[in-house]
Amino acid sequence: MKNEPNIRDERFYAVENASYRLGFLILAFGTMILVVIRSILFHQTNWDFFILVVLSSGAATIYQIRNKIQPYSIKSLLIVMLSVLVASVLIGLLIVLIKTWLIG
Repeated sequence: MKNEPNIRDERFYAVENASYRLGFLILAFGTMILVVIRSILFHQTNWDFFILVVLSSGAATIYQIRNKIQPYSIKSLLIVMLSVLVASVLIGLLIVLIKTWLIG
């Protein structure tokens, strides 16, 4: 067995971060597949899974923004989140209007 110290260069960190990325992708898309299975086969609500995916993605994004890795700022992130919220409300209203139009 070698008694050499473990050298941690930029390649080490790049591979380590790539492995975290792969693990996160498996977790996120696996969770989304579970959402589809629970909703189609068992007719259960899936907000707990959706919140888990959104929170984990948001935490990673905010961490990268704060450490100046992403070219965004917190202000631009808030603008995007507000845009998504407004779009979600408008789509929800559109669905309610179409549903009442078809039923009523």
